[in-house]
Amino acid sequence: MYRLLIVDDEYHIREGLKLMVAESGLSVEVSDVAEDGATALRLYTEQRPDMILLDINLPDMSGLDVAKTIREKDQQTPLLFLTGYESMTYIRQAVSLQAVDYLLKPVTSEDFEAALSRAEDRITQWRRSEEEAIHRHRSLEPLYREHLLLDLLQQRRPAAEVIREMDGLGFFGETSGPPYTVLCCELEEASQQEATATSKPHGSMHKSSHVFAGLAGEAAAAAGAKAHGAAVSRDRRVVLLATASCRAAERTAQQIRQAVQERLSQGVSIGISRPVQRMEQLPEAYEEAVQAAEHRGWVGYSQIIPYESIQAAEPNSSQLLEKELLMITEIRAGNDAAVHAILQEWSGQLAGLPVKQVKMIVTQLVLFVMRIVQSDASVGQTSMQEQDPLLELSRLRHGPEMIDYVSRYFVRVGRHVRESREKGIPRKFQRAKEWIREHLQEDGGLNRLAEYMNMSPKYLSARFKQVTGESFADYQTRVRFERARELLLDANRKVAEVAEVVGFTDTNYFSIAFKKHTGLTPTEFRKTFL
Repeated sequence: MYRLLIVDDEYHIREGLKLMVAESGLSVEVSDVAEDGATALRLYTEQRPDMILLDINLPDMSGLDVAKTIREKDQQTPLLFLTGYESMTYIRQAVSLQAVDYLLKPVTSEDFEAALSRAEDRITQWRRSEEEAIHRHRSLEPLYREHLLLDLLQQRRPAAEVIREMDGLGFFGETSGPPYTVLCCELEEASQQEATATSKPHGSMHKSSHVFAGLAGEAAAAAGAKAHGAAVSRDRRVVLLATASCRAAERTAQQIRQAVQERLSQGVSIGISRPVQRMEQLPEAYEEAVQAAEHRGWVGYSQIIPYESIQAAEPNSSQLLEKELLMITEIRAGNDAAVHAILQEWSGQLAGLPVKQVKMIVTQLVLFVMRIVQSDASVGQTSMQEQDPLLELSRLRHGPEMIDYVSRYFVRVGRHVRESREKGIPRKFQRAKEWIREHLQEDGGLNRLAEYMNMSPKYLSARFKQVTGESFADYQTRVRFERARELLLDANRKVAEVAEVVGFTDTNYFSIAFKKHTGLTPTEFRKTFL
């Protein structure tokens, strides 16, 4: 039976039309009635009737305006117009809206039945052409499956309709089912892979995209996953996994990343949604995977990013505590001793918090530290990327194991930062940096260093900045306060002694300079971290 929505503001006309439908003998039934345009649009959205009869003169808007709104979303549903006026203007507008018929009040049962028959014919023709289109699609079934998947994930059609088609195709097979997980795979741009835009010809880039389209599915299959993929764009591919545990989704993501790296020598960032139990929930899972992948510019490229990791950090993303900010500063500087001392106290405080709060804080800090690695040009990233910290953290469910993992990760990153910065510096300037650290108490540091290096002060200053990326004064100041923080963590040392060791003869001036540099006085620093 075809469902008809009747829209007219006069009760007796609505009832008369309903009676005509019932007595027509046609395969049509009245699904609902509406007395104004707003109700008509709501019922259309909720029920999607097969055909609609619209009175042109409605109390809140024109029936033609209702039809225009419907046509913006739907070109197929047959529309019939009913009016008490024979207006050429109305008729031309009805024709432009692909109306099946234009009926004048009072309408006879013969005219009304003929109009309904034409609407039936229109539906039959459209469904036949749709079936033919489906048949053509099935002759290109892989592409058809991709379209179906995107229809569902991007909500291009009603979910129930798409799922029925998927079931008809045996999309996953009898042995597949929930949980379902969505992966969003973003192929990195050439510039993010340390290549220039001109280093690869356009044809090569197109070839990479074509190969990428097949790699994700192959890698998922190699990981033992039941998967279907679809190309969202040249550099974005979405993969839907069925009957996949969280670990299986992680293994699939790692397999995809490895395959892309080996075959294309390019990186790929992969966002992982939370698992869902019903296919109707997949559009939401798709949005989660996309959001996670789009965080790659913030946390670093070629990462595997579970959605729950970015979700955990969002509530307090701009509210890092003073101690955590200081720890990030020490990690950036590569100060192992300072990081270790701060971690000891910080870990003790976190241990008393609820698990959910612990996860939020540690995830937030991991994201900030990953950003350090991503943004620091002097730090090589390959070995750090292999650790997948967000992925590792997402697996943990207990506070102590989260704290232990993050503590070890921060120490590892600090060491990696320091070693990476030192790696590319010539041995001569390595000696210069060692000399500076050993002679913080001395005045006239640049001139004394120039004598030690057998260079003129002017040439040494220029070359020091060129080689290390910092001026002599900036490096000396940074090392002074790094050393001061380390010494202040020893409760047996007096502040005046620390000031003298790092080159300050006036303890008050040292306190002022220390606060300007760190935000805390030496005494406040000790109270905070001892």
